Amino acid sequence: MELKSKSRASGARSLLVLVVLLAGGCGAAATPAAQSGANSGAPGGGSAASVAGQPVVAPSSTSSSAPTHTVTPKATRSARPAPKKAAAVVIAVAQTSTAATAQAGAAAARIVYVDVGQGDAEIVKSGSWTGLIDGGPSGAAYAVESALGRLGVKRLDAVVATHMHADHIGGLISVVYDLRPRRAYVAGPVKSTLAAAFTRAGTVVQQVRRGASLRFGALPAKVLSPAGISGDPNSDSVVILLQAGGKRFLFTGDVTGPNEAAVGVELARGPPLAVLKVAHHGSAYSTTAAFLAQARPRFAVIEVGHNSYGHPSAATVARLRAAGARVYDTLKNGTITLSVSASGTLAWGFSRSSAPVTSGVGSGSGGSASGGASSGGGSASAGAAVAGGASSGGNPMVYITATGECYHRSGCRYLSTSRSAIKLKDAKAGGYRPCGVCDPPQ
Repeated sequence: MELKSKSRASGARSLLVLVVLLAGGCGAAATPAAQSGANSGAPGGGSAASVAGQPVVAPSSTSSSAPTHTVTPKATRSARPAPKKAAAVVIAVAQTSTAATAQAGAAAARIVYVDVGQGDAEIVKSGSWTGLIDGGPSGAAYAVESALGRLGVKRLDAVVATHMHADHIGGLISVVYDLRPRRAYVAGPVKSTLAAAFTRAGTVVQQVRRGASLRFGALPAKVLSPAGISGDPNSDSVVILLQAGGKRFLFTGDVTGPNEAAVGVELARGPPLAVLKVAHHGSAYSTTAAFLAQARPRFAVIEVGHNSYGHPSAATVARLRAAGARVYDTLKNGTITLSVSASGTLAWGFSRSSAPVTSGVGSGSGGSASGGASSGGGSASAGAAVAGGASSGGNPMVYITATGECYHRSGCRYLSTSRSAIKLKDAKAGGYRPCGVCDPPQ
């Protein structure tokens, strides 16, 4: 990042121009040489716990109840791709006083929403500390490691695996092998392939629950969810609230349902969010109007790629915009780089378009994820009851598959290999969630 200042005649005010150089290819931001180099030190203020047993509710250096499980690394890292040259320039302009100009030059944090296609991966950098929240789907490791390489990262201080779905941890496994994170934060049982990577990398794995206080370098972070494990991986996602430059940033995984509602209640107690990482790739079944009224985000970032799920839903994008948020997504904007100054100035960079997202997948401003009928006011489920003439307030028949986590309408393409009829109430009681493509009754 270059910083130029043009003084006015009075010398009292300056025009601060932040020039963000974005990398080509998979698209990650080039950063100042001052932030290059190896990371060092583990995240402060937290004690470690093994994945086998008890959750850590409030990590503390003085805690003696949480056992520590450290495994000696046995493997060397594979070679990481060399950073590519910067290819795009995006300029953000902000008015600031002369006295604040020097402060704005040193970022309190840099957050990179990596374009990994249909999946999530966010980098958080605070000084020499670097963490990674999720690692995208299988095949995303190159994009993630390229972005980390441009930040000068040779080893990760921490990773957060929000939940064990492949579009969040598929690429994380290779990143763990290569960048040997010192610590990992999870909510529940770890998938065997990722657990093996943590073991080989010598990573200390720590379960966290609502209320746990963490440190991301110099930045305070708090776990807002889950309070416990329900068995629904999306709902049980680790949700992190980060503070930087006097502003708040939320990372949501795929949280939905009652846990999202609980996060909203917590957010309502504080100032508006500066940036919301939208849950579940903009699905119609997260990011409710009630949640947004409590979170009050100024900006929203959706991590999404080409998909058949109807992400991001037109209803969700409409709700975000109605709440006053400026919306970006990685499908349209590419890798998104956000620099947060010590005084709270936000400077955005994009590897593709800088234009905000104004509509999602589906018809009309209140459309459902599949383009079916939906009511206004941001309801994702209203008007969904057309299958078999059943009302959404009744108990119609829906369908599940042998291995899936959703229930469907008859005729949904996801029923091509297997299908079992089940009553709607039974499907919901069994933890199944509505398909984002066929929009079944709810």
